[in-house]
Amino acid sequence: MSSELSVAKVLSNLEARAARHQERQAFHAQQEAHHREQRALHEAELEKVQQHLEAFRAVAAAAVALATQTAPEAPSPSLPIESQWGRLMVSRILRAVVEGQTGDEPFGGSDIAAEANQRYADRLPRPVDARTASDVLRRMRAERRIHLVRLGKAFYEALYRKGARPAE
Repeated sequence: MSSELSVAKVLSNLEARAARHQERQAFHAQQEAHHREQRALHEAELEKVQQHLEAFRAVAAAAVALATQTAPEAPSPSLPIESQWGRLMVSRILRAVVEGQTGDEPFGGSDIAAEANQRYADRLPRPVDARTASDVLRRMRAERRIHLVRLGKAFYEALYRKGARPAE
């Protein structure tokens, strides 16, 4: 030991070190309490999230099973779409699509053509256009199988509904 250090200097040095260590101890105790609170908070949140995750997994499995089931096929047309000679008749396809319409929604030539192209794409040599469908709809109206809801103009198509015109 050095004799040059005075007792007062050693005492002040030791007191400073003790104060420093006491301050650091208090700081770490405070941090420990904070970390304990944070740990408890995160444990509670983790428990809640795990419960929701398990519930979601159970529901998701059922939803996937439901989504992978095959959808029921579209109703088969009531009219044969081929004549007795085996010739494909586009008008019969369009009539079958109109007969298969459900609900009270009005439909036009473009709606019927799109539905026919979707249902019978594998059997049609080329897609049916809206003008052809409109011709068939006008003939069906003359037969009173459908009725006119809105008269067609140059800028919008005519709309029809199934059945005879209701009495007003």
